[in-house]
Amino acid sequence: MIVGIQDEILKLHSIGLLRHLLADKTTNSNILWATDAYQDKGIEYQRDKEITVDLITGSNSGVIKNRARKAMEQQSERTRQRGEVFTPLWICQKMNDFADEVWFGQGDVFIRDGQPTDHVAFPEKRTWQQYVDDRRLELTCGEAPYLVSRYDAATGEMIPIESRIGILDRKLRVVGENATDEAEWITWAVRAFQATCGYEFQGDNLLIARVNLLMTFEEYLFFRWKRKPTPKEYQTIVKIIVWNIWQMDGLTGAIPYCKAQEEYRQMSLFEWMDGEEYKEQANKQAPCRIYNWRGKRSLQYREVNTGGRNMKFNFVIGNPPYQEERQGDSNTATPIYHNFMNSAYCISDKVMLITPARFLFNAGYTPKEWNKKMLNDEHLKVIYYSPESSCVFQGVDIKGGVAITYRDRQKKYGAIKIFTRYPEMNQILRKVLEFNGFVGLNTIIVTSFAYHYAKTLYEENPELVGRASKGHDYDIQSNAFSVFPEIFFDNLPDAGNYIRILGRDGANRCWKYIKRRYVTDVSNLEAYKAFYPKATGTGQFGETLPEAIIGKPGDGSTVTFLSIGNFESEEEAINCAKYTKTKFARSLLNVLKVTQDNTPGKWAYVPLQDFTPSSDIDWSKSIPEIDQQLYAKYGLDDREIEFIETHVKEMV
Repeated sequence: MIVGIQDEILKLHSIGLLRHLLADKTTNSNILWATDAYQDKGIEYQRDKEITVDLITGSNSGVIKNRARKAMEQQSERTRQRGEVFTPLWICQKMNDFADEVWFGQGDVFIRDGQPTDHVAFPEKRTWQQYVDDRRLELTCGEAPYLVSRYDAATGEMIPIESRIGILDRKLRVVGENATDEAEWITWAVRAFQATCGYEFQGDNLLIARVNLLMTFEEYLFFRWKRKPTPKEYQTIVKIIVWNIWQMDGLTGAIPYCKAQEEYRQMSLFEWMDGEEYKEQANKQAPCRIYNWRGKRSLQYREVNTGGRNMKFNFVIGNPPYQEERQGDSNTATPIYHNFMNSAYCISDKVMLITPARFLFNAGYTPKEWNKKMLNDEHLKVIYYSPESSCVFQGVDIKGGVAITYRDRQKKYGAIKIFTRYPEMNQILRKVLEFNGFVGLNTIIVTSFAYHYAKTLYEENPELVGRASKGHDYDIQSNAFSVFPEIFFDNLPDAGNYIRILGRDGANRCWKYIKRRYVTDVSNLEAYKAFYPKATGTGQFGETLPEAIIGKPGDGSTVTFLSIGNFESEEEAINCAKYTKTKFARSLLNVLKVTQDNTPGKWAYVPLQDFTPSSDIDWSKSIPEIDQQLYAKYGLDDREIEFIETHVKEMV
């Protein structure tokens, strides 16, 4: 059966509960739309407007739809604009299973071999009541798939109660298995709701999440006691839900689109909690308030886990937004998932999130210092990694894949330092890095942005000023040949001192000549080198590289290419190019190169070799034979050699 959220919204309206489910406890008003998905319906549906009963009932009763019923173009737009992806059921189960494994000290408590267990057994010194009271939060919860699994988010199909895997589902299962009578069941069901929390930015998702939790109570009550809730029971659960499932911008701890929230949108919650700016600007904020049911008082979200008797969450779980909202037709967007990770670490000792995996390779646009901090965090470990994001999120391409990470402030797992997908590569990398006198190939790579125009260019050609892209007047950009056709020549002029520049003319690689005095000095300009595209492939492990272009003294390039080497002879450059074709070198390249980006840093784990005739490697041999020499040099065993040979594509 397909779950119809619209029908459930109308049902709740008919019994007078919908207006309560739209309440915001922080503002004492209604929750906001906080999305542009409905703006074409009129001014009342703008992102900063409140959701009211009349906007989603009557002739507007079809406005709110769950994930399975939303128009495909709306889903696509949400994914494009905010990096919002919908979490499949099996990922929610995998992560909730791990959270319970942490609590119980063992796995397979609720599900074994794909089937629900007969009864949940509790370890010594742990009680079922303690499990029910364990306070857990789903951040940016959307429709709350980690909290309740009433239906498959991808299809909308109802899931039988016995097969549900949500945090609240499991608490209610435990209550059902242990409560001795109906009164005790009600008491502990209420406590289960009090210990189940989530926040969400978008108002439509938030309402669906609240409806899902309320209907979960109704369904479990009927499943166990074969009756519907009384008006008082409905009111009790609604009150808890409205406090516990609240609207918030997770990066500020404030209501979306309030004046102060907009002003400080770029600050992470982590910065708010640590900085003096928080104290100075606190009176300008509209901080969200939540409720501590055990302490019987409300508090600001920013006060959570700040010491003393303040409330904290025992476990935080979820799938945060990956990027800032894109502007216009821009193809790039600023990542924000690292800020959600930081803020989650502030409110709980135990945090499990699924995010892009690029930071594990020190890649992507998250701050490099933050990447390094995570890789050196002894409390963090990787639970799951998929290099193909589409295997997790259907139809979504996330370069570098996705990872589930778990951080426990109370435990030390040892720093990740270097993350690789395959255990075999960890051992190979260890042998390479421990090899006597290891130096990375990156030390002889010249970045694609090394070549620049000299001031002389504009002094002698003032009419060229302003043609280049803003801020790139002196960069030899990829479109240099078409932007400055007057100074680039297909053939070497008869008179003057010229150098060659490798670039693209349309879709074709080509060389063009430019006066030497128009280009600044570069360390390997007057040497032999091997040119490679600065962006190539997808980052898939073992992929091939484009054929290198050998550069001679007096050869440079646009930003489309980087160059390897500062060689005295052409033979050395050719040998270097042969080396980069080896399976050995490319396996180590793909430890860090997990996207199309081909920057010098990606080659840091590829060991530098002697490319001269006196080298310990005979470069006159075929590529496979050179690989065998490299395997022997670094002491790889048969298993490690077989791994490289079977996982890395051949180049000749």
